Amino acid sequence: MISMISTYLASILLRERMIAPDDRETYEYGFEITIANMVNGIIVFLIGAGFQKIPETIIFYLAFVSLRFFCGGYHADSYSRCFLAFALTSALCLGASGWIARYESITFGLFFLAAVLLWLCIFKMAPLEHENRPFTYEEKLRFRKRSMQIYSFWTVIGIALWMAHLTQMAASLISTFIAVAILMIVQRCDVK
Repeated sequence: MISMISTYLASILLRERMIAPDDRETYEYGFEITIANMVNGIIVFLIGAGFQKIPETIIFYLAFVSLRFFCGGYHADSYSRCFLAFALTSALCLGASGWIARYESITFGLFFLAAVLLWLCIFKMAPLEHENRPFTYEEKLRFRKRSMQIYSFWTVIGIALWMAHLTQMAASLISTFIAVAILMIVQRCDVK
């Protein structure tokens, strides 16, 4: 369905002479990615609304997407499986963050453990290649550096949330760090 919509949109641009025929495939792919990201955004928002955790959902989504873009990790082989995997990941992370936040006294310890786990995964594996996303040597270096920068940013945000006693939001980052680490490990095991 997404491919059909993307092809249709690119054909409109081509028909209206807004793009060159050689650029059609690039625009189709761009439309596919944009539509898939919009669907994932809607999915996570609906799940967050269902859990009544909109601020936590925003933290989860921003951290998850920014980390996964540069670190890599498991990729489903179809859009429907991708949407299902993302919905399950979102629901598990938001559900787990509610459980984690109940134990406020150990939240910082859990945050520290999750941060160390993700740091190890990034240090050892990032960026993970996928058949649809091969890297040059320079890109690997740039993505690894960016992975560490984004990881550092979210770690500082998590510490600030914990210090501000926003335990539920800090717990959302804990579950996000664990999910990103697991998805990196799954992809690494799948490649070998």
